[in-house]
Amino acid sequence: MAMTGDQPTERVMLAGAVEDLTEIHRRLAALPETAYGQVFVEVALAEQVRILPAPPRVTVSWLIRTERPSVVAPLCFADHGEALARAVIGWATEWCRPDCAPPTSVWIGCSDSVWIDQARAAVQLELSDAGAQVQVEFGE
Repeated sequence: MAMTGDQPTERVMLAGAVEDLTEIHRRLAALPETAYGQVFVEVALAEQVRILPAPPRVTVSWLIRTERPSVVAPLCFADHGEALARAVIGWATEWCRPDCAPPTSVWIGCSDSVWIDQARAAVQLELSDAGAQVQVEFGE
């Protein structure tokens, strides 16, 4: 995709867990150099963090569950999908605004988490409220 001046023309948000790394890697590799956005990957341990092929303006954030507290009292650290859901909801709140541009592509994996089910619903509400040009896909 071409850039207008120094402005990126495509925005992305990818979110998934360690089991989604193959799909996240594939999607990142297919992005144009002009893309910008955010990638959130939730892993259990710091040893699972790796370098992903992101364009220069796409930030990859690793959410390490064992380094984050849970909102569920009996759990010592964040539940599967909990940190990822918080990050996705935070992103949607910040970036899904009326008249936001450029068009945005969203992909959310971690499909086996109840936390992510709630985050997906919240993101869809934020996006529909914003009336943004957004394509949302969910992993299986």
